[in-house]
Amino acid sequence: MAPKWILVAFALSAITAPAPAADTKCGMTAVEIVTKFSQLFFVEKKWREAFMTYVAEDYTQHNPMAQDGREDALRHLGPIFDANPDLRIEIKQIFGDESRVAVHYLSVMKPGARGSAAVDMFRVKDCKIVEHWDVIQPMPVKSANPHPMF
Repeated sequence: MAPKWILVAFALSAITAPAPAADTKCGMTAVEIVTKFSQLFFVEKKWREAFMTYVAEDYTQHNPMAQDGREDALRHLGPIFDANPDLRIEIKQIFGDESRVAVHYLSVMKPGARGSAAVDMFRVKDCKIVEHWDVIQPMPVKSANPHPMF
């Protein structure tokens, strides 16, 4: 068992560690904003509502398949969602700090498919998602190690 002074020091550091600051405009942290966006977008598949509510009109897109801006993102996403009505996304974890948030999830386009492990990364400013990056990796048939993807 750890000495008591270590436990006390750990407890005090947890109490005094600053919590992520809520944005003064909307009263939510960046993690809370992206969590609400992710619920609408990934889980409920209300992708248009998610973008109109939580994404800045002039947001920057780092995915080379899509252009900058909310409207261009909606034009890019519509055909993807339309072509994949059975799309299922399981959010595995969401984490971040005052302005940057990552969403790690399993995406399965069609029933029976292995799917892909993906991470979407967002930068939040003034209660809106203003920038986006993503990485996607197909789920392997077998792994060189015993650790799961999630």
